[in-house]
Amino acid sequence: MAEGVLLDNDIVLKTCAYRCHREMIARTTSGGVTPGMLAIGRFTLRSRFKRSRILADAAGSALAFEELLAAIRLVDPSEREIQLAAEIEERAAALSLEFDTGESQLLAVLLVRGEKLLITGDKRAVHALYEVGMVGAEGRIACLEQLVASVLAHCGAAALRNRVCAEPEVDKALTACFACFASSVEAENVLAGLRSYSRHLRNRTGALLLSSDDLSAIVA
Repeated sequence: MAEGVLLDNDIVLKTCAYRCHREMIARTTSGGVTPGMLAIGRFTLRSRFKRSRILADAAGSALAFEELLAAIRLVDPSEREIQLAAEIEERAAALSLEFDTGESQLLAVLLVRGEKLLITGDKRAVHALYEVGMVGAEGRIACLEQLVASVLAHCGAAALRNRVCAEPEVDKALTACFACFASSVEAENVLAGLRSYSRHLRNRTGALLLSSDDLSAIVA
């Protein structure tokens, strides 16, 4: 079992757009195991970087992505994992919930291989997972804001704010947390904003979300 961290496409895209992919990898490498993403995601994301209309520097983000690819694991789901992912999607569809194939496959890999954590930028998927009642994922899901809190502790609020505010359209919640349209912001206010978003998601999804406000509780 890899016992590492899994990343969805949204997390990868945003960390590359903010040029904090190196810090993200450092904060999500556990026991010498680097984070992983679905192998097929590299094609999807290359296309998204190429045709994006919201990135201020799409070319720079694409270069960051290629650097990230050279440093992380690329994961191909097994037949067993693909079958489990299909079952998860069927259960979600029966409840009229949104759960796309990438998220369901990552969840299946998390459960079958015993990976430590899945970090996702898709809050709807986390809520759908809660409604579906999948056993085994409790405390093993983290959101974008928890990851950003970990990166902030590593590189500082001022440096990270410059990167986030250089791409204000990438994630409106983070743009708000870092007060990108204000002249300045205190680090404690940024953290308070990040914690508010993660707390709101935790309140809606029971025991699914990692209990801490950052990744320090599970990534060593």
